[in-house]
Amino acid sequence: MRPIITDADTGRELWRAVDCANHCSISTGSWRTYNSAGRTPAQVSDLGDRMPLWDAEEVKTWHANRPGSPVKNHPTSTRKTR
Repeated sequence: MRPIITDADTGRELWRAVDCANHCSISTGSWRTYNSAGRTPAQVSDLGDRMPLWDAEEVKTWHANRPGSPVKNHPTSTRKTR
């Protein structure tokens, strides 16, 4: 079984920090650090004080476009070669 959290109004899947981190192949601590620094998509809701939620599609889009993303076919680095 793989339970998911779905927004009743929009039908969109919502992810916890651990789900976001798993998708991005980073630790949950790294995800939380990025979020604290304002480097992740905005939280869309929460389940109580200690469980923020993110829109899964926004996280997927953010991950595909973030600098240094390990996503296949990501645009090449902006570093100049010598």
